[in-house]
Amino acid sequence: MRIFLIHGMGRSPASFAFLARKLRKTGHRVSLFGYTVRNTSLDDIAERFVTHVRGVLDAEPDEAPRYAIVAHSLGSVIARMASPRLPAGFDRFAMLAPPNRAPLLARRLRDRGLFKAMTGDAGQRLADPEFIQNLPVPDTATLILAGDAAKQITALPFDGAPADGIVSVEETRLDAVRHRVVPAWHTFIMNHPEVIRALSSFLEADR
Repeated sequence: MRIFLIHGMGRSPASFAFLARKLRKTGHRVSLFGYTVRNTSLDDIAERFVTHVRGVLDAEPDEAPRYAIVAHSLGSVIARMASPRLPAGFDRFAMLAPPNRAPLLARRLRDRGLFKAMTGDAGQRLADPEFIQNLPVPDTATLILAGDAAKQITALPFDGAPADGIVSVEETRLDAVRHRVVPAWHTFIMNHPEVIRALSSFLEADR
């Protein structure tokens, strides 16, 4: 299967290097999409992602139009924004530590100058519950993998709720979508062995 990997905010395609290598070893064709948020709107990034997916698929005319997206954190938001305009064949969607509810951290930091400067439009929209609530939900097989490695760290502002250090487990949930919790940190969740095993089973299901 063709698999598109889209990283989270403040990361780069290199954050998926380990997972991409694992997926290629099992026969998948992997494509990495990169972006930055400081001077680019989320709408522009989502449109670039649509163009990227179309370009890769158009270059594979002999392949079956069936593909998956594995997205980390903000990448999940971008993929959801892009989903109504993606080409046919979107068959699997895996979200790793996604902010499917406006994250508490973003809401607390949204008015701070440094946060605004570093995260731009993305940071402000993440802190907007209405924006998050109205994101499209792709009509395809979907899996959410959330981390709870920070659940013992009381200094973080999650009031003791299970969290990965950036988003709480509850903030990752989406109604009627399959959800699994793993003992992983937000930044490195894509490298966790349980995540890799869960992704492999999910991507191979019903093939």
